[in-house]
Order: sequence, then structure tokens, then C-alpha cells
Amino acid sequence: MVALSGAVAVFVGLSSWLLPQAVAKIFGAATFLDETLSAALLLNIALILLIWRGSQVLSRQAQVADDAQREVGMVAVQDYATGLLNRPGISAIIGEKLDVGENISLINLDLDNFKKINDLYGHETGDITLKEVADRLVAVTPDHSCARLGGDEFAVLLSGEAARPENTRAIANDIQKAFGEPVSVCGTITEISASMGIYDQVQPGSAIVDIFRRSDIAMYEAKKAGGARIVRFEPAMEAQVQQRYKMEADMREGIPNGEFVPFYQPQYGIRGSNLVGFEVLARWNHPSGELIEPTDFIPLAEATGMISPLSFSVMRQAFADAKQWDHSLVLAVNISPVQLTDPHLDKQIMKILAETGFPAQRLELEITESSLLEDTPLVLRTITSLKALGIRISLDDFGTGYSSMTQLKAFPFDRIKIDRSFVFSMLDNDESAAIVKSIASLATSLNVPITAEGIESDEMRGYLDEIGSMDGQGWLYGRATSKEELIKLLPQIALVAGGYDIENLKIVGEPDSPSEDQDSEHKVPKSAAG
Repeated sequence: MVALSGAVAVFVGLSSWLLPQAVAKIFGAATFLDETLSAALLLNIALILLIWRGSQVLSRQAQVADDAQREVGMVAVQDYATGLLNRPGISAIIGEKLDVGENISLINLDLDNFKKINDLYGHETGDITLKEVADRLVAVTPDHSCARLGGDEFAVLLSGEAARPENTRAIANDIQKAFGEPVSVCGTITEISASMGIYDQVQPGSAIVDIFRRSDIAMYEAKKAGGARIVRFEPAMEAQVQQRYKMEADMREGIPNGEFVPFYQPQYGIRGSNLVGFEVLARWNHPSGELIEPTDFIPLAEATGMISPLSFSVMRQAFADAKQWDHSLVLAVNISPVQLTDPHLDKQIMKILAETGFPAQRLELEITESSLLEDTPLVLRTITSLKALGIRISLDDFGTGYSSMTQLKAFPFDRIKIDRSFVFSMLDNDESAAIVKSIASLATSLNVPITAEGIESDEMRGYLDEIGSMDGQGWLYGRATSKEELIKLLPQIALVAGGYDIENLKIVGEPDSPSEDQDSEHKVPKSAAG
């Protein structure tokens, strides 16, 4: 711009001198025109035009740069897929409202089973579903800030009167109702629901990270409760999370230190009263001296990805223990649904068998019915590969939910285990008795052996004996015990497996008070470790 101003000044000066002469020359009144100055004038005109054109280009470039800067700013605070704010964007608004002391509350929501939409229909359908979710959120909360925090997680920031606890809950209920309508995407009708966590106790001076964390804690409590629920944050939840983090850290240290050890629960032939093997169940010998049950650590191990190393550690110890026992004794080990989706599971188990020298033919892996639904083709391939190694496959907790004749036909099971809930109530409940009889009849027709879980009394054992030939386990035969105690009670175990009298083989006495949940602490959730 300075160059253009200078050129214009020169142009004005030259023009004041030459233009009058040029006019006079044209009309014949002048005889002299300075040619040098005329050339300078023309050159100056050209320079002015060149500088002007350059300034126009620079102006356009500056505009483009400004537009790009604004776009970068938008991208920094906006989610591209849904058009909502992103985490930095809503964080900035939370900070502004905290600065002025405005009352706020945050709803954190996570879609339930969204992964299945992607898996079944593809990521394009998943993206369209996310956009539909965003549109519904905006429709329900038009006066508030909505954000996609990442993946299938969203947030709604409420302020003023809307942030009062009763109003926040009402808005969360409205969001839940809005999600009640199925989503139609590319000709596919998809159901959606969300788990929601509310943090409505925001104090002046609160840290933004704490606001997100506490609403997130409440949301995960809603997930744990089964999903499609709304949970309000309570201070006690934070203490539980801290305890969970502490346990997680202890587990990561305890697995390589060998703190997770196998316990063994005996299994008998009901009719012949002969010992046929043991189910391997994990315990945690915590450094504090406490012996921790699987229900306290298996869910965390599955959620944090530690289930496989934990399971393999327990397997390795169990195989080493049982290698010298009578070769007719089978070890039954539970496999987590998480592990079954690992395409390398067969190779990992084969490696442990080779390292310990334990025969694959003496190993029976137990999987639950729900495992069959995780990734059916992959699970089928894994089971087939394991069987090719000589390992037996047992369907655990049969009758509790998902099994069908189609699945029994599709999956090559070597054994069916009748769930303890039916065995426990079969003497008093006609429906349970009918289920037990039907399973026994089905297994007989398929030529598949049966194991009945949860046998607590001689009466139960006698009833099952009348139904047919099967194996059994439960408190009647003994609770799970350590290798050391097992060897003390059964010194002959390394010599012979069959023909024992039941009374002499009990690992513990009769339970003081029979319970439907007997041994449930060992069995839920299912995994090789528990």
C-alpha cells in the first residue's frame, strides 16, 4: 500500500506538468512536449496498475487465510461427523460458565451396543446413526450445548434453571424417550438406547476434568446396571472408582508375581461314585493375606484386558500340578467370552501345554452360551482348532439363555453342563425338574456326556442317578481347595483315580446351610480364571 501511495503521488506531480502541455499540443496551441516526462508518466501509470493488481491478489490471499483460520477454529471446537461441539468445544463453554459463576450440570451418555451396529451394518450406517443421535439430542435440548466427546459418547451441558437436579433428571428422561424411536438407516431399522450419567453438584471453582470424570463415573454405573438407565453421581461412587484403580494396579503387579493360583473342585461319576477330574477355579493370594474370590477380580480383569494373562498363568500352574496325577483325571478350565474372540487362543494354549507337558486329551475347556454370540464364525474356528489339538469342549450353564438345537448342531461340543440353578430347585420345582430331564434326554440322544452342577445332597444325587448316567460336582462332593490341601486329603490321587468311596473323598464336610448360590462365587463370571 505504501508503494501504491508513492506511485500515485508521482503520478499526480507528473500529470500536473504534462497534462496541460498535452492538451495544448492536441489543439495546436503548444509547440513543446517533454518526451522524457511523458515516458515517465506512462511508466508511472503502468506501475500504478501493477501495484494495484498485486494488492488485489494480496487482499484475496488474506481473505482466504482468514477463512481458513476461522475454519481451523471451527474444527478445533466442532465434531466433523455430527456437527456438534467436540470435547474441547464444550470444555471451553463449561470454563466460561464457571468463570461467571453460572449454575451448570452435565449429562454424559454412551450408546448401548453401538459396536453391534457397526459390525452388522458397517461403519457408514454407524456414522448415520451417530448423526441421528446428535439431531435428536439437539431437538430435545435446543437451548443447551450438546457435544460428541468421541466414539459413541455424547454430553449435554445444562445451565441456569435447567441445571437444577430435578430439571436435569427430567431432561435426561426426555432424551431417553427420544431414543425410544428406532432409527431407520439405509432400509435398516435399528434400535438405540443410551446409558446416562448425571453430575449436578458442580461447585464454583470446580475443575473441568473433575466434572467430566464424575459424570463419566455415573454413566459407567448405568452401564453396569444393564444399560438404558440414568444414574446420578454420588460421592461414594468416586471412592469405589479409586478402589477399583488400586485393585487394577495390584492385579497388574500380582499376575506376573504368581499371586493368582488354581483351586480344584472335584467332579464325580454320579452312578459309579468315581473321581473323574477337577474344575480349575482361581483365587487371588493377595499380599495383604486375604484370599480374594473371582467375583471380585474377574470382571475387572475382563474389562481391563488382563483376563488372558491371568487365565494363562492359572492354567500353567494347574497343568504343572496335575501332570503327575492319574492320567484318567481331566482338568476342566473355564474360558472367558473375551478370550474366545482371540484368534490366537489355540496357539497360546498349545504353547502352555507344550511347556508343562500336560496332555491335551486331559484338558476340557468350558465355554458359556453367551460366548457363542460374540463372533460366531471366529468362535467356531477357534473351537474347531482346539478340538484338533485333542482338547475337549464343554458347553457350560446349559439352559440359562441362548442355546438351541441349531447351536448344538453347529458347535462340536464334547459335554453339556446343566446349570446349578435347575439342579438346586429340581426337587421342589416341576419346571426345573422337567428342564433337567429334557437336557439329559437331549444329551443322551446326541450321545454327549452330561455334568450336573450344584449337587448339595444325597437326595439330589439320587434323583439325578435315576434320570441317567452323568457326572456331577457340588458341595456334596467337595468345595474348591488348593493343591496343598488336596494332596493332604487325597494322598493316593497320583496313583489311582477310580473306585473311591464318596465319604472318603470329600474335600470338605457338608455345607452348614445349602444355598442356591453354592460355589457361585467360583463360577460367575465364567473364565479360565474363575
